[in-house]
This record gives sequence, C-alpha cells and structure tokens, in this order.
Amino acid sequence: MVAELRPLIGSDKATPLCFSSETGKWVKKPVHYPLLPRHLAPINVLSLHGRLWWVDLEWGVITSDTFADHPVLRFVPFPLDRVLGCREAWGVADMYRCVGVSAGKLRFVDTIYMGPIIGGTPDISVWTLPGPDSTEWTLEHQVSFGEIWADESYKATGLPMEIPTLALIHPEDPDLVYFFLEKHLFGVDVRARKVVECKVYDLDAPPRCKVASRFVRAWKLPQPLPSG
Repeated sequence: MVAELRPLIGSDKATPLCFSSETGKWVKKPVHYPLLPRHLAPINVLSLHGRLWWVDLEWGVITSDTFADHPVLRFVPFPLDRVLGCREAWGVADMYRCVGVSAGKLRFVDTIYMGPIIGGTPDISVWTLPGPDSTEWTLEHQVSFGEIWADESYKATGLPMEIPTLALIHPEDPDLVYFFLEKHLFGVDVRARKVVECKVYDLDAPPRCKVASRFVRAWKLPQPLPSG
C-alpha cells in the first residue's frame, strides 16, 4: 500500500490518499482535519490494527481507518514533556527519535529529550501506545547513555562514548533498540542496559553522516527454501 495524507492548509479538511496493490486503485476520501493550531509534518506512515498512523516526530501521530465508509482522523500527541515546538528539531528529529511497530504495538523511542537529564547524560526512553484506541503513551523503559557506556558490553565494542544516531526498534522485541555510530550498527537491550549486538554495516546511500531512522525499515526475512 502507498499512503499520503494531504491536509488543506488553512481549513479543517484533509484528504487521505491510499493506493492498494490488491485492487490497483486509489482511494480518496475527504475527512475532518483536527489540527488547525499547528501544521502536522509526517515523516513516515505505519500500518497497524487495520489503521494507518502518520508520524510527526516532533509532535505525535495521527491515525485513521482510511478504508472505512466514513473515516475519522484522530490525533495522539506524544507525552507532554516530549512534545517539541514546531521545527524545534527540524532536520535532526529522525536522528534521535523514531516510531515503529514492535510486538504488535506502536512504540515511540526518544533520545532527544529536552528536559532534565538522568545519570548525567541524555537518556533512551521507550514509550508504548497500549492499543488502537489509546490516547496516552506508557513509559516502558528509561536508561541513560552513561549507564550503557559504563557496562562492559559497551566497552567491548571499542566504540567512543558519543551519542549515537537512532536506527530502529526491533520489530519483535520492544526491549531492543538499534543505533548507528561510526561504521557500526549496534543493539542495546534497554531493560538489561547492555549491548547485545554490534556489527560493521554496509551502506550505499545515504552518506553515513546523513543516516537516520527514516531511512531504516525492519522486516522478518522468510525462511530459506529447503535444499534438495
């Protein structure tokens, strides 16, 4: 499926556009747009619970069942102390934040927190939206980078104590968050506060200095076909 949300600027109307590869057709249904005070700037769209979820990494997510006869858009903001001002993290939000599906739920990972710092260094926090009709996020994990750096598992990687670029949350294990640093992709178990995986990765594009969560898609590879 290809999906786009087109708000009519200055009005309370928007048009979700969806193309289904099953039918080969575009679906276009004007809907009420509930976000007049501020323009939504989605960076990606996810499919979960039979709904589409457009993600604005500074503000929150807006969702709708676009194939319903009368779709309704509903906005779910991030926790209040995680909401950023319009363009406050313009151009870098996707380097330090992501929203993804893990273990069948929507997860928000934040490392760009602008409030008080725990442990003397910025923190990694993982939030969960419990269900498709939930209106508030639940904090699942919060750990400072200082705690990760101090663990022997991080020291064994040989990586410097620098804030990494966020890559993704594991699609099946919400305790596991991945980061880019230098030429490495490494995974942190935020519950155990340990590095569990670290590998040099190959990259054709974009340049490593431009890498960010919006360029990463995670999926489970099919089982290999049996030989013979």
